[in-house]
Amino acid sequence: MKKNLFLLFLLVTSFAAIGQGKFIAKNAYISFFSSTPMEDILGESNEAVNILNAETGEIAFQALMTTFHFKRALMEEHFNENYMESSKFPKAKFNGKIEGFNNSMLSGPVNDIKVTGILLVHGVEKTITISAKLGLEDGKLVGLSKFKVTPEDYGIKIPSLVRDKIGKEMEITVKANYLPFGN
Repeated sequence: MKKNLFLLFLLVTSFAAIGQGKFIAKNAYISFFSSTPMEDILGESNEAVNILNAETGEIAFQALMTTFHFKRALMEEHFNENYMESSKFPKAKFNGKIEGFNNSMLSGPVNDIKVTGILLVHGVEKTITISAKLGLEDGKLVGLSKFKVTPEDYGIKIPSLVRDKIGKEMEITVKANYLPFGN
């Protein structure tokens, strides 16, 4: 009985994904983390938007830089004014596609995937390929990724005075809980 209900659920979910065409995560989580012996830096936002095209596997992600928050107000000020220049470069964006996409990725358990696309940060675009996870968790479509970027690759200058306090790489974490587009 449980097996039949599970199969029915998968079937209904599959048709729902095909019928909807797109999924959206309106309050996706994104963070960046840097660790050095001197200090850990964590900036977090729960206000990113992520759209997943259920027919093509294309993904679009956008975050306003001013939505990142830190444990200390001075860190937030330096992030927006000195490093990210948020008034000049207000958004980070990613546009990509899931490699080898097929619709069953949206109706099965969470599995490993690869996504290739263009990451725009600080006015600089770079093509990247990242590892991610996508699938159903507790009956909901979720996506998760952790990857690293180097600030210098995106034209972000770190003054020598604080260079030892900021790691050479930033670990980016993205978590999206999707709903059918229009909900």
